[in-house]
Amino acid sequence: PALMAFGSSRPKPGRMLAFFTFFATSLLITSTRATGLAEVSIEQFGAVAEDTSMAMKNSEAIALGAAKAAELMVPLVIPAGKKFFVFGTYISEVENLILRIDGILEGVPDFKMWPITDECHGHYCPMLGFYQCKNITVTSNAPSWDAGGIIDGRGYNWWWSEILQTLPCQRPKIMHWKYTSGIVIENLHLRNSPFWNIDLDDVSDAVIRHVRVETDLESQKKMMIKHSRTGHMKDMLKLDRKPNPVLAAKLERLESTVDWKEWLAKTLIDLNVPTFPLNTDGIDVKGRNIHIHDCKIRNFDDIIVPKPCDTNCNQTSCTQDILVENIEAQGVGLSIGSVSPSPRHNCVKNVTFRNINLSYPLKGVYIKSDPGDRGSGEITNITFDNIMIFRPLWWAVWIGPQQQHQPGWNWTEHEECALDFPIGSSKAHCKAQKLVEMSDIFLKDVIIDTPLLSPGVIRCNETSYVDPAHPSCRRIHFNNVTVIGESTNLPFGREYACWNVDQSDGQTSNPLPSCFKSKLHRT
Repeated sequence: PALMAFGSSRPKPGRMLAFFTFFATSLLITSTRATGLAEVSIEQFGAVAEDTSMAMKNSEAIALGAAKAAELMVPLVIPAGKKFFVFGTYISEVENLILRIDGILEGVPDFKMWPITDECHGHYCPMLGFYQCKNITVTSNAPSWDAGGIIDGRGYNWWWSEILQTLPCQRPKIMHWKYTSGIVIENLHLRNSPFWNIDLDDVSDAVIRHVRVETDLESQKKMMIKHSRTGHMKDMLKLDRKPNPVLAAKLERLESTVDWKEWLAKTLIDLNVPTFPLNTDGIDVKGRNIHIHDCKIRNFDDIIVPKPCDTNCNQTSCTQDILVENIEAQGVGLSIGSVSPSPRHNCVKNVTFRNINLSYPLKGVYIKSDPGDRGSGEITNITFDNIMIFRPLWWAVWIGPQQQHQPGWNWTEHEECALDFPIGSSKAHCKAQKLVEMSDIFLKDVIIDTPLLSPGVIRCNETSYVDPAHPSCRRIHFNNVTVIGESTNLPFGREYACWNVDQSDGQTSNPLPSCFKSKLHRT
């Protein structure tokens, strides 16, 4: 592969000079080896600070500098106290690189100049992309969050164009990692990503630590209001379908002094959160052996999401061995999936979330399957330990089909689970997935504080592809899962809605899902 304007690919050893024959770079190599320099700066590869017209050159300098710094075995540095404007940058086949962002990288929202290439799968290229690399560290020595280590996506204009539907393809991510192993991402401040912040896409052996992710929620909200893009929440607040007679009667019997629709709308306004997210996910994970810890995320979209792998993946056939701990976040929730059935068997297993504080999440624990009628999938051995869910705005616990609700949908043409299920929709509008097994799910020391609604929904199928004689969900364990504080208790009182769960138990939990009929005693 050759160096391109948007990034670089590192040729195989021995062919480097055949591809990069720049005189200045040759001098740099000679000088570095002679003097024993401890690092190189992107300015030595032609980058210029504080000049938006140099964004393409700066992106090229990062890509070229990364390949050279790896060859020289020295860090590549974005200098402190300086801001460098960039477009998309892709780095391929580089090994043993330290990229140290002591200053600021800031995207330039020029939709015509930002590269869209085949290497980026026909989408806008990420601000920092790594493809088939090994042992890559992206870090910062900045003394504070605001002093450096900043990657600013300047997402506002991208979000605006998304609302107006004027973009030709998918917006750029801040970071995208593909077929890469040995990753460390640390000490960074990611701001206003146009799309997802960090996408670990088929990777292995990764650590993300001491990272702050922030999204300008107020700007998102103002744009959506201005362009009347609040239909999602309006639909959610409007019961456009009557509940089934049994639920309708229960709703009438419940006594509550809280108007839950008014409370939710007011809460969203007071918190300055958007009425529907603009796909600014925090950290999306697909791969194996990944540790994410000591991060702060405020994005009101998926916070940290393990997504499935199958036998088509490069690094693993199953997303597995994931530990997420010591996180503070405001977003949609701690999600698994969604997992749809696949002929190659989609899989997420061995995932632990622990020591996490969620404030005003749309959901807290969110384990989700997706529609599909071919193949199989699994979500197994998932643990949520010591989780605080403060004032969840929708369901604190959801285990079942992914909820989706697009205004104007004809539900006879869609298999997705309605966003207002089970309040305003029947079970026909939320089909449980029999081809995705959900089993060995542990919730331990989970506190649901002042929820808006009843604590949650567990929606599983009557049969499973693994064993047609048993439901698709089994061995779900609640240990000290407790609801505290005031609530509307709508629509089920202080109870879970629960269907088709087998071999599940609970200890010192209040309330305990009613469908946990069988007690399983582990030794």
